[in-house]
Amino acid sequence: MTVAPSTAYDLIVVGAGTAGLPAAIATARRGGRVLLLDAAEKIGGTLHLSTGQITAGGSRLQAANGIVDSPEAHFLDVMRVTAGLADPIVLGLMTKLAPQTLDWLMDEGLVPLPGHPITAGNAFSEGYNQRRCCWGEQRGRAILAILDRLLQPEIASGRVDLRLNTRVSKVLFGDAGEVAGVRADTKAAADYPGRAVLIATGGYAMNAKLFEKLTGYRPYVGRSYPFSQGDGLVMAEAAGGYLRNAHLHRAGTGSILTGSNFPTTVLSRFETYPITRPSWEIWVNSRGLRFVNEDEPSLTRREMALLAQPDLRYVVVFDDRILRESPPGVEGWTQQKMRDHFGNHMMFVRANTIAELAKEVAVDANGLARAIAGYNESVASGHDPLGRTHMPRPIAEPPFYGIVQYGHANTSSAGIVIDEDLRVLRRDGRPINGLFAAGEVLGTGVVMGRASLPGPLVVAAIAFGKRIGERVPIGAT
Repeated sequence: MTVAPSTAYDLIVVGAGTAGLPAAIATARRGGRVLLLDAAEKIGGTLHLSTGQITAGGSRLQAANGIVDSPEAHFLDVMRVTAGLADPIVLGLMTKLAPQTLDWLMDEGLVPLPGHPITAGNAFSEGYNQRRCCWGEQRGRAILAILDRLLQPEIASGRVDLRLNTRVSKVLFGDAGEVAGVRADTKAAADYPGRAVLIATGGYAMNAKLFEKLTGYRPYVGRSYPFSQGDGLVMAEAAGGYLRNAHLHRAGTGSILTGSNFPTTVLSRFETYPITRPSWEIWVNSRGLRFVNEDEPSLTRREMALLAQPDLRYVVVFDDRILRESPPGVEGWTQQKMRDHFGNHMMFVRANTIAELAKEVAVDANGLARAIAGYNESVASGHDPLGRTHMPRPIAEPPFYGIVQYGHANTSSAGIVIDEDLRVLRRDGRPINGLFAAGEVLGTGVVMGRASLPGPLVVAAIAFGKRIGERVPIGAT
């Protein structure tokens, strides 16, 4: 494809979401011509669903609250939580740009909740060692409202050409190997000329085949953004780039699913956060054996233990006395609601004997008998080989109960490999000049490893998109 300087866009942004919107705005504010494409019928991408959490070390918000922090301390903290699995180049750029990105958003109207920033540790994410995480009342939509407001004047001026319901399938190159534009497939294929392309299409969580191909796990739950189809990853590979971090897939600590026709939806969750509710039950794998200290305080360690189990499946096992005397284990449910589900939902099993329970929940009967006997010995002695200390009751009084949980995640660990200038890299380390990537298309692993951390994905996407827009060449070269 030959690009005519007078007709080519300075930047074609594929994906009008968390990374694509700030890229388009920043480019247009410099006088550049931008083509902003998205497969959806509206802008915003995952910001419609996101918590909108932002993390930054050294921000004005921290200073106003008397908090001494820095990008360097932020970097070291994330490397600590991720056990060194985050990419130092990408993470270093994120922590460097994060405070100025948060300051910019606040200048444009973002109002953090009272009491923010916070460390943000909870049942679903590790916390920071400093108060550096914040979000607005409307969460992701608060950020989207700001970006939408900034985008509209650029659309009105003609500097941004927004085209929705347009799915891009290919990056185009000129005769000399330079980036020349993209091909979009709507009712008919159309080629759009551009001197630079940003791939910001998000992750692949809603593409079941690609998800399983990349991670090796079945996508048990389909509840992410519908357009998270992995288009950008496919385009980048076809253009000469490559992917990394599929092995950093994380599966949480499990949920109770509505059925077994996967991907399905979440019915509820058994409480696995020991600070909120210490365990009364044991968790067993397909061999009927315990595989983790159920009260392990580290979310990452509990998640890693589940990742090692076949099919990311385990069973929460207890007896009738525990059901009667313990706080209800299913989040937000009463004891009676739990009882009503046993025998009436496939993930809730009640049995008169341990052998019968093992059969019904599809775990090894001998293994389950040994696990329960061993646990009961630990209750009597006060010493558990796995290190558990909260063991209030043995599992001995029938009927016995099992609740099946499956591990799953809506994020996409694998992503496109980039350099410090956010250019897509070939396997030999050479950048593809004019081809950039930002947002979840980079994969969650580059800034979170296998951990669950609040804020890095959103702030990295905004910061990287904005940086590309501030630096991409404007005008014919």
